[in-house]
Amino acid sequence: MQGNAIQVDAWSNIIQDEDGKAAFRLVALAEVNRSNQSDHEELQKRIAAKDTQLLELQHRVKNNLQMITALIRLEARNIHGDEAGKKFERLAGRVDSLALLYRSLSSEGKGDSVDLGIYLSQIATAVMSAHAVEGIRLDLKVDTWPVSVNVAMPAGLVVNELLTNALKHAFVGRDGGTIKLHSLVNDQGCQVTIADDGIGLGEGIVWPKPGKLSALIVQSLRQNARASVDILSIPGKGVAVTLLFARASAAPVAA
Repeated sequence: MQGNAIQVDAWSNIIQDEDGKAAFRLVALAEVNRSNQSDHEELQKRIAAKDTQLLELQHRVKNNLQMITALIRLEARNIHGDEAGKKFERLAGRVDSLALLYRSLSSEGKGDSVDLGIYLSQIATAVMSAHAVEGIRLDLKVDTWPVSVNVAMPAGLVVNELLTNALKHAFVGRDGGTIKLHSLVNDQGCQVTIADDGIGLGEGIVWPKPGKLSALIVQSLRQNARASVDILSIPGKGVAVTLLFARASAAPVAA
């Protein structure tokens, strides 16, 4: 028997018994009239337009952040006094990390998640390029892992901070050494390790220093991703910071 084709929306739900076992399934069908279908298509077009606008905004923000980074570094070169110049250069690195985050959002086409492994490797490349020192080797090993933007942002800032510190301070008086950045994923979540085989933190020095921006960034990481942060410094052997993310806590928010 032949007839006119119709379009329907379908809903299904499983009914369980007292023991939690599936007893039967309820199914509901509703015909989609032309008016509803037209409204649905219009809604899809609006969503697609908003997605395009969001990507364009992310692209513009990325470009603006890159320009700000360049201006900060230019200003740092013109400042007299090493301490002030170092502060400007550190600020430039932080802004550059945010620019890389927006670049990841634009390239992946997703407004709610970032691949943590790729993002951290991009930060490592940028930091090594900006502060490269002969004789220092980067041991980089990352797994791909999508995480919430609210997790990626503080994680990237922490990694930027630690890599910059290691390049500037870990190998003073030495010919070189190795900096390690590993971001490895298992069934439970992800472990990010930033370590060096340098001289270690000086006596009485702690990281992150209370009241400094680095301490606020670490606190943000703990709050947004419920991450644990472990810091180990051994005089003459280096510093190792380990970040642990539970899979559920760091996952992107479902649409």
